[in-house]
Amino acid sequence: MAGVISLEGRKDLLLLVQEWYAKHGDARDLEEAEDFAEEARRLVGETVLEASVLRVTGKATYQGTHVRCSCGERSRFVNYRPRWVKSLCGEVRISRAYYYCSACKSGQAPWDGAQGLNERVWSPRFKGMVCRAVGRLTYADGCSLLTELCGISLEESSAEDIVLEVGPRIRAEEAQRTAQVKEQLKQATADRLMVDIVADPTLPSVAVREVRGSRLYASVDATTAHIDGDWHNVQAGMVFTVRSDEDGRDTLLQREYLSGRMNMETLGWRMRTLAFSWNHAAYSERVFLGDGAPCNWNLAATHFPDAICILDFYHASEHVWELSRVLYAQEHTAQKAKGDRWVHERLDSLKKEGPQPLLRALKRRKVQAPKQQEALSKALHYFLTNAKRMDYPAHLHAGRMIGSGPIEAACKVVIGQRLKQAGMRWKNEGADAVLAVRTILLNGNSQNLTQLARAA
Repeated sequence: MAGVISLEGRKDLLLLVQEWYAKHGDARDLEEAEDFAEEARRLVGETVLEASVLRVTGKATYQGTHVRCSCGERSRFVNYRPRWVKSLCGEVRISRAYYYCSACKSGQAPWDGAQGLNERVWSPRFKGMVCRAVGRLTYADGCSLLTELCGISLEESSAEDIVLEVGPRIRAEEAQRTAQVKEQLKQATADRLMVDIVADPTLPSVAVREVRGSRLYASVDATTAHIDGDWHNVQAGMVFTVRSDEDGRDTLLQREYLSGRMNMETLGWRMRTLAFSWNHAAYSERVFLGDGAPCNWNLAATHFPDAICILDFYHASEHVWELSRVLYAQEHTAQKAKGDRWVHERLDSLKKEGPQPLLRALKRRKVQAPKQQEALSKALHYFLTNAKRMDYPAHLHAGRMIGSGPIEAACKVVIGQRLKQAGMRWKNEGADAVLAVRTILLNGNSQNLTQLARAA
């Protein structure tokens, strides 16, 4: 296995450990052997950390008699000042060169910045590990798990401070990628831009994925969370690729999420950027799945103009059931049974024949009660507006998904499981930061957290 320790170094270390254990080891069973190995691992890690730091601190941090200050003037060397750094292998005391600027009355230790350290004690790798834990679990459970598995002792408030530091950096990186997409759109039409991205990617921080699967889907939805003293919408978006199962139907292959509190304009641009990174234009077919909210279709028209738009079948079904409850009085068993049969007939024809039979049935329907007239008019408007997105027979024949199960699941997995557990109340900045961290983890990019944890 490749690593920073050379092959010869590994052999020497193993030899030393074997000699040490022959002299001091006394494990009598598997459990004792594991305890012995774990304690030895921690002791060796702390020793190696301290020995390594001695070589890269002190005079090694000296950068001359003067360095450039952020105010534009020059800071002069004063002395070597100590600080503590808390890493995954323990805490270590470091001495580094300190410089002072008499113009702006501020001091700096350039070595700290080069290592990605700020005024807080934690190393970037330590902060990355904490984010991995508390992005998946509550702060209490995450800190407890770190203690049990890694021997890391950390207060919940400190874990939250780390997330509040890393989360905004994730958002800044997302904003930078979106800005680059917008800049390119100023120089070319959307269709031409997509072709250019496939042929010659020019977005340095928007890596273009290899094409995988038969289609690319995009979908958005929202759920609510208790933020800043009230319940607010939190947006979720995702793109995913599919492959055909034995029956020729699309099944999910790969996915990537985004989430956060944002308006529809911001959500649209973030979805567009995400689609670009998935090599959107290289797929022969793109699909946008959504519920009947007009804002979703406006987003699709603006950012996915060439996508096949499909109204989620289950949202359509809910509108049929809602109308049935008004047209057929539910207080009588016979009426309820009649209403249920009517719904099942309408939904069956919707799947087999598309929206036209349903529209004809609604137009022919004669009602007298004002409440029924209102419900019928509302349903007719809904289905007329979405008729072009309800060609379910064609979609099913082609194997396309007609349900928004993936994005519904995303709302639960990305947002609900982390923000909506019993008793959770959030400030906006805390909710946004933890969602930023959680989304990176669920997207399989946890390796980026250590780099993002580095102070600027």
